Amino acid sequence: MLRRAHWTRPYRNQDWLHRGALAELAENYDGYLRSAGYKAEMVTRCLGAAAHLSHWLSQSHRCVSDIDERLIERFLARHVPVCRCARACMRQDVPLRCALKVLLGWLRHEQIVLPLSTASDTMVPELEAFERYLVGVCGLAPSTRHLYLRHLRDFLNACFGAQPPRFSVLTARHVRRFIEQHGTQWQPTSLRSVGVALRSYFRFKALGGAAVDALLAAIPQVPRWRLASLPKTLSGAQIERLLGAFDRTRSTGLRDYAVARCLADLGLRAIEVCRLRLEDVDWSEGTLAILGKGRRVERLPLPSSLGRALAEYLCHGRPADPSRLLFVRWRAPRAALTPKTIGAALHAAARRCGLSEQFAGARQFRHSVASRLLQRGASLKAIADVLRHRSFDTTMIYAKVDLVALKRVALPWPGRLS
Repeated sequence: MLRRAHWTRPYRNQDWLHRGALAELAENYDGYLRSAGYKAEMVTRCLGAAAHLSHWLSQSHRCVSDIDERLIERFLARHVPVCRCARACMRQDVPLRCALKVLLGWLRHEQIVLPLSTASDTMVPELEAFERYLVGVCGLAPSTRHLYLRHLRDFLNACFGAQPPRFSVLTARHVRRFIEQHGTQWQPTSLRSVGVALRSYFRFKALGGAAVDALLAAIPQVPRWRLASLPKTLSGAQIERLLGAFDRTRSTGLRDYAVARCLADLGLRAIEVCRLRLEDVDWSEGTLAILGKGRRVERLPLPSSLGRALAEYLCHGRPADPSRLLFVRWRAPRAALTPKTIGAALHAAARRCGLSEQFAGARQFRHSVASRLLQRGASLKAIADVLRHRSFDTTMIYAKVDLVALKRVALPWPGRLS
């Protein structure tokens, strides 16, 4: 009772929100918090933190556009410990920090303050020009563009620091030094990704007449042996144990169970599950539309086990949210699931059922589906169709785990007695 009174009793700094630096934004911010699904207690906490910050901004003659991580840290470290503004002001570090993080995120979403960027101002035009090339010429997806831009930003930072980038002074030595300095921190897959991003950037500069042959030659070729490893799979019994680890009496448990069913029954990628929309489920035809790689839409049959899981989730587990996304977060702000969210839920379930050492991530379900189909006699062409591989070579790795078929083609060991 005392805690509720602490957050809900009216106090002076509630007026600060309507009189301080954030006065013009108070009503919109309040509306955002309520529409995003925050609980009443959290709404009161966020508004109280915003009011306190607004009062401090006015007292220290700062404006809203000055708000960023450093200013908030200064407010928390220097003002809050000695604050005498009002007795009811929130002073606990963790809840105050969380509430101000929500405020800063909203201000950036509304473009009221500058977005977070680790790039120097002198580098921004170069990054923006490269991104326009990636969109207009290469047609890359946002996630791929983000990865390329991050690698380019690190490269330009290493070469020029805070100085404006001058492509004409770049040499093969700059490229080799960057790879040598950072290569020890990366896995081979990440190192290949860096090489692809830099090659794309150098080709972009070549369109403007720059000489890039020496720079391209300086990017190392990272060895990549296809079919060098075996895919990690789970047995049928292990998958059932994992599926049984979700608490289906809770809304989040119903959602996570339905997500796991999508992975285990159809071998979907985690990002494909995140993209599913309500209209993608055709209940009359018993199919599910999948938006896969290359923005291709393909339809797969809807297994009865997955259909029941989705129906149970939609009837009893999905929050009342206007979004057309099939799977959404329960905690505010309401948004689509991410592959990271799915991975965290699956790893938590694996720990609960004692499979944490055997479970390697959401992609393991995809490998398990392929291996299960192979064991039932399905051809590699059929597996490629189910997994929607664009290249048949991607499916060939599963031929290495078909022990029965391999025994038929294995030659006898030289000198072995018949």
